[in-house]
Amino acid sequence: MAILKGGFLHGKVGNLIYYTRNGVSYVRSVPKPRTTPPTPAQLAQQLRMKRAMEFLAPLAPVLENSFKPANRHVRSGLNWATKQVLLDAIAGEYPDLYVDPGQVKVSWGGLPRLRNPELSLDASGLFTLHWIPGSSPFIDNNEPVFLLIYNETQRRVVVSEGLACRGDGQLTLQVAPEILRGKVHGYGFLVDRSRRSASESVFLGTLVNGEL
Repeated sequence: MAILKGGFLHGKVGNLIYYTRNGVSYVRSVPKPRTTPPTPAQLAQQLRMKRAMEFLAPLAPVLENSFKPANRHVRSGLNWATKQVLLDAIAGEYPDLYVDPGQVKVSWGGLPRLRNPELSLDASGLFTLHWIPGSSPFIDNNEPVFLLIYNETQRRVVVSEGLACRGDGQLTLQVAPEILRGKVHGYGFLVDRSRRSASESVFLGTLVNGEL
């Protein structure tokens, strides 16, 4: 049953479905029931999408601010990231498909990416990210740098607060011991202070139970 929400109709009325996207109201027909079984190619594509969404779902709040391609307004950050994962980061053969974290981008945009980043972890759970500051007059060394730690096993994400800038060459992030249990991936990226542009993220490695 459809409802009126924010001046727009949402839901099903007869054979039509009403919905809103980016403030614009749309209507589409109810899909007809499938009469034939899906083909192997369709099953593979469905599994590719499932694997991509499983990996990206915990990252969705970050992706909304970190995926800033030139035509970002056309899709949400999660949709852009999903497209990237489907194109570049699905590995294996059906039905043994998986996401390769080293090929995943957690940010995207026109800013220059971090130069020669290196991530380390000490016994207390303190991550330290080093990189080479920009040396070109065309690179803004005041752009905030972010370190993202993603525990894929627990589906938990920790992100630094953006207090370090490109020109600092270093940032640290303290995490609780439980965050290190399981498979953990690190990514570094930049987002400008107006949140209108970002850099392509760099993959910093995977830890398993706290060991790189």
